Amino acid sequence: MLAVGDWDGRLRMFDAVTENVLWEVQPYPRQGSNRFRVLFSPDSRFLATVSDSEENWKLWDAASGAEWMAGARHDGSGECSCSMTTTRSQTTGRRKSLDEGCSVQAHTSGLETLAFSPCGQRLATGCQDRAVIVWNAQTGKADHVIQGDSVAFSADGVRLAIGSYGGPTKVMDTTTGSLIRTIPHTHYYSPDTVQWSPTKTRTLAGVGVSLPGGKQWDADSGELLSTFPGKRWVEYSSDGRTIATACPDGHGVLLVDTNSGLLRISLPIYEVECLSFSPDGSKLATGSSDGTCKVWDSSTGALLRTIQLPTFVCCVSWGRDWVQDTQRATAFAMGHHPRLGAVSLVLGLDEELLRMILDRA
Repeated sequence: MLAVGDWDGRLRMFDAVTENVLWEVQPYPRQGSNRFRVLFSPDSRFLATVSDSEENWKLWDAASGAEWMAGARHDGSGECSCSMTTTRSQTTGRRKSLDEGCSVQAHTSGLETLAFSPCGQRLATGCQDRAVIVWNAQTGKADHVIQGDSVAFSADGVRLAIGSYGGPTKVMDTTTGSLIRTIPHTHYYSPDTVQWSPTKTRTLAGVGVSLPGGKQWDADSGELLSTFPGKRWVEYSSDGRTIATACPDGHGVLLVDTNSGLLRISLPIYEVECLSFSPDGSKLATGSSDGTCKVWDSSTGALLRTIQLPTFVCCVSWGRDWVQDTQRATAFAMGHHPRLGAVSLVLGLDEELLRMILDRA
């Protein structure tokens, strides 16, 4: 399944094979720039979205498109003690008056980045107010608040990388929120987008508009491991062998060999705004400002299909077909997994072979 969001604030779920639209919602009615992001949960049962026009995140059921949950926000309701005042100005609209003593932890401006922990229990979001919040994805409550711009969980879920434009990259403990390591950078030459390798728990990659190229570090020692071309977006394939990133001017997507840092394939796509590898890493989906979502063979660079949307494509995320995988499953078992807690769902696809552990019943 392929989730694609556009400039009008619409989120569409496509069948990646037939290109049929499975469902469509409009989580963010168009207002201003209305750039939003979408991300599948690790088990592909849910989608998370954030928008630069909204101050909280939302979870959606991937099979139906129904809204599942929304994160906490300062809206003057419930436990929030902040007041809301209405102004007559057509430009400012409804203005918030934040209470410094408010017990609710939430963002104060639009959201721009998000990341799931590998088990799906935590969701981290980055904001225009330069705050990163780690949330409990089951309760919607905030666990930790950290200063930074972009965020990524390590493959083992133990560490969180925080990228910051013009500042150091921080490696945090996801349980305590404490700082493990700081990776310093030359002033104004720091990554504003970071990502962990899915196969090497110590390897961290970062790109940024001010960097001369992408970089990979050893997160334990802070040692620079390699450099590679690219400035916008960074995503590893599921086997960790390929990094997808974009050219400095947005004209072209680069597929880079992770070990050598050498360019393997350059994809001729213009004004790229987003990209996402398929779960098996064999395909790459890209979205552009011309309204096209393209699917590429990541081994050969061949264009497999083009999905045309009515307007600017601002986000894309690829997940597996949860409904079909469930129908093919031979056994379900309710059980307890220590890391996930008492309510966990264990899905076995073959006898005595554990395929995955899901964090929701």
